[in-house]
Amino acid sequence: MPSLRKLAAVIAACGALTFGAATAEAAPAHDAQTAVATHTAPAAPAGAKTARPAATSPYTSPGSSAGHVAAGASYTCEYGNLCSLAWDPTVGQWELFKMYYCNRYYLYYWNGGGAYLNNQTPGSVGHFYDVNGGNLKTIYRDTTQRSYNWDPVYSIRNCGG
Repeated sequence: MPSLRKLAAVIAACGALTFGAATAEAAPAHDAQTAVATHTAPAAPAGAKTARPAATSPYTSPGSSAGHVAAGASYTCEYGNLCSLAWDPTVGQWELFKMYYCNRYYLYYWNGGGAYLNNQTPGSVGHFYDVNGGNLKTIYRDTTQRSYNWDPVYSIRNCGG
């Protein structure tokens, strides 16, 4: 009866014959004392690209969000508010901001086109400011929704003269 060692050698030889046509690969480095095998990862697949960072929802500081509105859906802008819409790429809908309290609202991640309407009390004037605090636009009470590119706007003051 053959010994176990001879049987293992025969099995190993059969395996080599069976898989001998396969592409040769370097044996992994192996540390017998710690049983850790070190391998080298293959090259990146052809055409692989680095993913872009995750999208971020637009917001203001202080906060003024009133929720999301689907494209083409209706929303309300109650009397006394300056309302703005900025696209939220994380949910594929408009983020609605209702600015009621007199304040300077700083904008974060308001990218591209959007809209606003000023439904504040008569005499209330809003301002859009650039990165240096320069006035980009003065908006008077007007209940008509207006398109606007938010890219250059860094803050909105919903009150003041």
